[in-house]
Amino acid sequence: MDIIVCIKRIPDTAAKVEIDAGGLEIKKDVPWVMNPYDEFAVEEALRIKEKFGGKVTLLHAGAEGGEEVLKKGLAMGADEAVYIKDRSLAALDSMAFAKVLSAVIKTKPFDVILCGRMGMDTASGLLGGALAALLKIPCVPAIKKLTIFPQKTALAAREIEGGMETVQCPLPALFTAHKGLNEPRYPSLSGIMRSKKQEIKYITPASLGIMPDVADLKRTALSYPTSSRKSAILKGDASAQAKEAIKFLRDEVKII
Repeated sequence: MDIIVCIKRIPDTAAKVEIDAGGLEIKKDVPWVMNPYDEFAVEEALRIKEKFGGKVTLLHAGAEGGEEVLKKGLAMGADEAVYIKDRSLAALDSMAFAKVLSAVIKTKPFDVILCGRMGMDTASGLLGGALAALLKIPCVPAIKKLTIFPQKTALAAREIEGGMETVQCPLPALFTAHKGLNEPRYPSLSGIMRSKKQEIKYITPASLGIMPDVADLKRTALSYPTSSRKSAILKGDASAQAKEAIKFLRDEVKII
């Protein structure tokens, strides 16, 4: 069973995030970690490998610093790490990243692709669906249970409003991991020592014949959330409340 896991590097959600002077990038001294949802994806890939045998390949695309998250995945038990590294990969939208990742995946054999449900930094949740569409394979998002059968079919369960939905699909297929799918393992000491000896394979977008800097969406600025909010309790009937709300939005909040 050939399994590919797409992982992302994000700022540690427990740390204070600081933005550079240009207002475009997060400062380099902020601690970075593997996206938590991607940890569920790595763990699920390892469990599939333990059941059926095969190979787990980690795939990361970014401008810099991805070695740390790839090494963690290798320490958990992955077999191979591929890093698409280029400055042009900074601040791209999900569709552009999907194009880059799909170009690499098309060169490799795969039965299962796993991603996190979303990146905890941007929280767009678009990458998995976009990647599956480019590869022309089924996609089941936000799964909480996955069963792979020897007949190259899969049964995935995901939470929907009011219950659980079970989906059956043929392989190859892509699944995005939700919290509750499993409990990610901690890297063992032997795994950490082994990962130090494992080489990371580097690829550039140019070698793939793609132009990742041509994207429909690009980040133009970063800013901190509003530190305080204004509120008001509206009184009277509907007409009076409407007039009071308009006055509040005009005079206090100043958005109309």
